[in-house]
Amino acid sequence: MDALFSRLTFNKLCIAAFALRVVLLLYGEYQDAYFTVKYTDIDYVVFTDAARYITEGKSPYLRETYRYTPLLAMLLTPNIFWFRSFGKCLFASADLLCGYLIHRILVLRGMPSKSALKFDALWLLNPMVANISTRGNAESLLGVMVLGTFYLVLTRRYFYSACLVFGLSVHFKIYPVIYAIPLLMLLDDHYGNPFQQSSFLVKVQHVRFRIIHELDQQLAEKDSITTKIVKGTIVFLSPVRILFGLISAFVFFALTASMYQQYGDEFMQHTYLYHVTREDHRHNFSIWFYQMYLGIDNTSPWMGLVAFVPQLALVTLIGIAFGKDLFFAAFMQTFIFVTFNKVITSQYFMWYICLFPLILPSSRIKFRWKGLLLLLAWVAGQVCRNVRREVRHHLTRGNT
Repeated sequence: MDALFSRLTFNKLCIAAFALRVVLLLYGEYQDAYFTVKYTDIDYVVFTDAARYITEGKSPYLRETYRYTPLLAMLLTPNIFWFRSFGKCLFASADLLCGYLIHRILVLRGMPSKSALKFDALWLLNPMVANISTRGNAESLLGVMVLGTFYLVLTRRYFYSACLVFGLSVHFKIYPVIYAIPLLMLLDDHYGNPFQQSSFLVKVQHVRFRIIHELDQQLAEKDSITTKIVKGTIVFLSPVRILFGLISAFVFFALTASMYQQYGDEFMQHTYLYHVTREDHRHNFSIWFYQMYLGIDNTSPWMGLVAFVPQLALVTLIGIAFGKDLFFAAFMQTFIFVTFNKVITSQYFMWYICLFPLILPSSRIKFRWKGLLLLLAWVAGQVCRNVRREVRHHLTRGNT
């Protein structure tokens, strides 16, 4: 393996990853044309139908089971105007862009480009990742937004762009809001100054530092819980944190308000509220699967709360406890969020697989042949499970 990586470059790795996705896209067209069980994910059919409604000036929610922001359907209108696999090509391209961002982040954190290749390969050459995007699943777009936010924040040069991308990611799918905690923890007084030297916020920062200094003097003279609370609040509410929160929130609410104005309550119901109450006892890896299966005819309204409380508590605590390490905190938050979610399907694993190469260099895991075999065994299990599910799905649909 070491000899293989010694001859590898990032460009060669990207070419191999690109070739893998082209082969899968072409094979997908062949399987769709000649096999009963289709390669294309049923979600992609839903996306395309919703995009068709958009081109006709109608609501994408006329397509049953479309549970996403209208922006996704708008993005896929070339499926109707150009060619039907445009979305798959877009998702595969986003998939490759995720790999590029992983590489850039690793290099930005001080890893030599050559050493980063083996970690890049965990995403770029991962057959499960390539399979999911080329079947027409949109999770790679969200991966670009999340990794893009982290990269832009980490560079310390594109602060405002990071705010915009983060707000967009939360609008696109609500779960990235959990990253607000470690992101805000990172944006402390050591982060730097993204403002112009003459700006009003720089003056606010100077006043803030003066107040903190005066509070330190008061605490040196007399220990006071109230003074400590006031100081802690002022220390946390730095201008850069406030600005990040305000801009990101503005982008999220502006996009959401725009979609709500156009599509009304059905937008809120299908894009956000549906996922809060969603239960699925069939296509599900969730730890709550069996409980939902047993109670399918008599589901308690408390079930959602019982599932949500530990999920929210753990995600919040992990974000606070490990917030100084953005990538470890984000990975653990995502892993816990997915694990405790009421519904888990294969594409949900994409949410934290894209973060795994970023934390692996700091771990004690020795990625040798044993690690590779374990990874391949996990991927093979996912493939077998999904093939069986698709066969059952098509046979069931054929009998109805």
